[in-house]
Amino acid sequence: MSVPEVSVIVPVYNVEKYIGRCISSIKKQTFKNFEVLIIDDGSPDGSIEVAEKVIAGDERFKIYHKKNGGLSDARNYGISLAKGEYVVLIDSDDYIDSDYLRMLYNECILSGAEMSVCRYKMHFTDDLIFPVPVGKPAGTLCRDKALDTLIRDNNMQSFAWNKMYKRSLFTDNDIKYPVMYFEDVATSPRLMYHTKMVAVSEKYLYYYVRRGGSILSTMNVKKINDYILAYYIIRNFLEKKGSYKKFAAAMRCVSCKVSLINVYSILREHVLAGNFKGAGQNLLTNFRLFFKLNCEEFKPSENIPALPEEIKQP
Repeated sequence: MSVPEVSVIVPVYNVEKYIGRCISSIKKQTFKNFEVLIIDDGSPDGSIEVAEKVIAGDERFKIYHKKNGGLSDARNYGISLAKGEYVVLIDSDDYIDSDYLRMLYNECILSGAEMSVCRYKMHFTDDLIFPVPVGKPAGTLCRDKALDTLIRDNNMQSFAWNKMYKRSLFTDNDIKYPVMYFEDVATSPRLMYHTKMVAVSEKYLYYYVRRGGSILSTMNVKKINDYILAYYIIRNFLEKKGSYKKFAAAMRCVSCKVSLINVYSILREHVLAGNFKGAGQNLLTNFRLFFKLNCEEFKPSENIPALPEEIKQP
């Protein structure tokens, strides 16, 4: 097999019901010059057996086994093994349009962009699939415009999975996904910072499968704290690069949004616990954390920053 243009990384853990559809959608790609790295993250169910049957005879697909380390660890492992000039990350319970790789690859090649982004559809059931409405921007954006939009979480989100990346964005800049919740929120802006151009497609090419409850209904204290920490990681990164002031307004904007989302999540945790002791303190902590995030006295740390205080379990 020649050196592939694109490496497709598919972390696998407990997705026996979905992995067949995911891999089949990759096999149907109109773009042909790719490799697929299926990362078995110590999955205890029959996911890998299903995958083996679907990929039988196709040398572009390879399965790698590792001890369970979580989604971030599996993505990092796959990126370290990838050979393609470009990388895409696909969650193993999702699936893609047959033109997914071709369209994202062409967007990068034709525009000279180091990253391309497509739109996505939400798949709730076989009878309920709908495109997630977004406004502009679309087309080729300079780094600053794209990054400002991404940080604001407005018309472009930090999901790892609806994007194609030049692999060098990871390798040349030593960027890895941190082992935490909302790892993509903490990582996508750091990757985009190192681009010159970002291509944004209007095509709906990725199918995000919603399993179980909504994001808000599955939030817990650990996730709330990691949600906040993700933005501390972004601020820390921008400060070290001397670029925070350029994106300060975007950070303040998203801070308002996330802090209000957290109000709901914090109150929900106290309702579920049947204990409102400390609820007021947790709400104050939430707002203090975002105030400290955006204050001029923020001091960057060498590595991943620590939250100055945390939301407490009811």
